[in-house]
Amino acid sequence: MKRKSKRKVLISVIIVILVVAIAGGLGYYFYQKKQETSDPTDYMIDTNLVDEQTKIEKQLTEDSADSTFENPYVKLNPYGTSPLSALILFDTDEKTKISVEVEGKSADTTIRSEVNSTYTKHHEVPVLGLYADTANKVKIIAVTQDGDVSEKTVTIQTDKLPEDMPDIEVVTSDAQQMEQTGNQLTFMTPSTKYAYGVDSNGEVRWYSTKYNSHVFKELENGHLLYLTKYDNADDTYSLLLETDYLGKIYHAYSMTSDPESEVAGSSSKSAIHHDAIELPSGNLLLTINDGSKYMEDTMIEIDRQTGEIVKTIDLKDILPKSFYRDYEERSDGKVDWFHQNAIWYDESDDSIVISSRNQDTIMKLDYDTTDIKWILSDKEGWPDSYQKYLLDPTGDDFKYPAGQHAVEILPDQDGNSDTIDILLYDNNIVVSRGDKDESGKYSEAVQYRINEKDKTVEEVFSFGKDLGEDYWTEIVGSARYMETTGNYLVNFGHRKDGKESSIFEVDKDGNIVFEMNLTNFPDSAWAYRAERFSLYPSGYTYQMTQDE
Repeated sequence: MKRKSKRKVLISVIIVILVVAIAGGLGYYFYQKKQETSDPTDYMIDTNLVDEQTKIEKQLTEDSADSTFENPYVKLNPYGTSPLSALILFDTDEKTKISVEVEGKSADTTIRSEVNSTYTKHHEVPVLGLYADTANKVKIIAVTQDGDVSEKTVTIQTDKLPEDMPDIEVVTSDAQQMEQTGNQLTFMTPSTKYAYGVDSNGEVRWYSTKYNSHVFKELENGHLLYLTKYDNADDTYSLLLETDYLGKIYHAYSMTSDPESEVAGSSSKSAIHHDAIELPSGNLLLTINDGSKYMEDTMIEIDRQTGEIVKTIDLKDILPKSFYRDYEERSDGKVDWFHQNAIWYDESDDSIVISSRNQDTIMKLDYDTTDIKWILSDKEGWPDSYQKYLLDPTGDDFKYPAGQHAVEILPDQDGNSDTIDILLYDNNIVVSRGDKDESGKYSEAVQYRINEKDKTVEEVFSFGKDLGEDYWTEIVGSARYMETTGNYLVNFGHRKDGKESSIFEVDKDGNIVFEMNLTNFPDSAWAYRAERFSLYPSGYTYQMTQDE
């Protein structure tokens, strides 16, 4: 009996060892598979950068002690990254409202803003839109509750622009017809190097010393979502900031692993390769790589407050397997089969519209389920199971987009709840499917009207075809709708093999009201996108953190 018991114990021990070994082996196998196929991206909140702002503001408070309206404290570039901005601090005996005015070189380039909407005795006045290498005249206007008005003018001297800023030529500028409401500038989002904003005369009125790539977005609170580097000399754009035009950092998200994409024509790489948006929850939706050999086909939603990943969308789970399995590998073994370059959220039905350059496809997905709602694409190569999603064209001279960029949803255009209008920049370079005969002849901004109920699509506006091959751009570019005027801002960002960027603003009839050319910029520092934003957004209020 004792021998049998010992034998049973020995057998049990052997079985346990085998089970542990097998489980461990399987665990390692699935771990390896997970590493190959899932998103390894890790974001963390960099509190050190945010804490540094508090130190800066504490020093500003000490330095501005006893400052008055008659003798205000003026600090140029208070956070060290926005050389054409300043902060003015002072107190008044009576409660007042403050406005600020930066004198322009023409009437339409003077920048004015009411700094605070309430009457107060302590004033923190952001001054935005200074000229470079200029003794800027800045007027401060104080209005008491009794209506008494006082004015004070200060002079703020700025330094020259960096040497590697582009040459800017304004060909046409009709200030009366342009969209210029609310201190707006035309901002250039580069593929690399400096982001900057110019007025209607082509004068640079804002730039950041921190390099930027692809992501330059205005958030609901008037802050900026800004992709940059810890140091301009770093290899990778790995730091995502919530900042403002003054240079203050509110949140900083640092990528701690290294899935990255090459910035075309540049030695730099980018952790968030093409786009990022703010969701209604306040969280951020980013385009990234998932760490596998398949590139630029994954989105992650990160928690705005913690930086934690709360949702992952892998386009390989949504589109036909043949699209990525049969796509040609690059020389480095990577497969850039999808190349997502834009996201736009549709609040009407909790969905997102995305752009795939390398599939020549625009598609709409239910954000919660990721189910396909519709696909705007030439029908070549789509399996039968996807035919129900493909939109049918109507009207004359319809053309599907090819290699397109910068899709956005427009405000309601026709009062029909069944339709949605989208605007995009059609590079017109067929990558996987489309009209090969037209490919390469021109690029254009196109507005499509989609009947989501009937699954039909028609063109309702385009601009660029008549400019011909001279304005054809193989990569980059953008189109934006101007809500006040109904104009369109169109960026032919990669003209002449990337040596020139040309930005047009045109009215609904295609008449040019603004034209600007950018040349002599560093490699890849072309205008990836052109945006029209206000230096003082409606939702923006500046307040030093230690006062909050």
